[in-house]
Amino acid sequence: MRRMAPTGALLVCLTGCVITPMPMTTEPQRGDETPVSAEAADSAESSAGVEPGVLKGRVVGTDGRPLRGAKIIADNQFLYNSNLIVPTDADGRYRVETDVAATFRVTATMEVERDGVKYLLDLHPENDASFAGPTGAIRDFTWKLTGEKPDGLGHYGGLVLFHLDSTDPQDPEAYLEDEHVELMLTPESPLLDGSPGKVITRRAIRTPDGPGLVDVPIARYRISAAYAGRPLQVALRDQEEYAPELVADFSEYLSTVYWIRLDLKL
Repeated sequence: MRRMAPTGALLVCLTGCVITPMPMTTEPQRGDETPVSAEAADSAESSAGVEPGVLKGRVVGTDGRPLRGAKIIADNQFLYNSNLIVPTDADGRYRVETDVAATFRVTATMEVERDGVKYLLDLHPENDASFAGPTGAIRDFTWKLTGEKPDGLGHYGGLVLFHLDSTDPQDPEAYLEDEHVELMLTPESPLLDGSPGKVITRRAIRTPDGPGLVDVPIARYRISAAYAGRPLQVALRDQEEYAPELVADFSEYLSTVYWIRLDLKL
């Protein structure tokens, strides 16, 4: 990834150098101003106009308030390993000079800690298009708990996947099918943005990573399961300590992707 220095610091010589960003907070801090929607923030930035050779924008949370300490990554698509990074200020704003002969794509992340677990999260771009550095651009971002990421790169929520023992103790000739599993997730903690979660009861689907649920808002959950109405025993993957229900946190699967993995049996 390549990094970009804040305006006024210096013009960056894109030779593979990395500029160290300001220290990041472990949890985003919101400003004290009245909440504004992502659409309103985008409109305000657009009215200010694009400045040649400047990338700027604003990051807001799920409640529309500004997010401080989000990490903006301007990816120089011409030179390898010369991405530049800048954090957002107390008003959720950032500004970066891009007056170089290169094309940039902009992404944003932030770090949140909940229940002793640290999560690195992708933020949702209001405009995902690349732009020419000398032209400049406005790129705003919003924190989303669920929903599809751009370019088919998954979801903002987590995965809850399982392996089902296909044996039915009451009918040795039967074969249990994943699609008949229903999972119930009861929040044991607030969601990552501090808002209260809701009980989730959903039928499993097949995913490229295995059967289960996709796009679940990340939190600590009490989990139980049933097969065609019959209660299932639940265990964390490969732990073999089955119970009617368990409490689990999401863990990292890939960077910015989190999952809970379960074993189920009748």
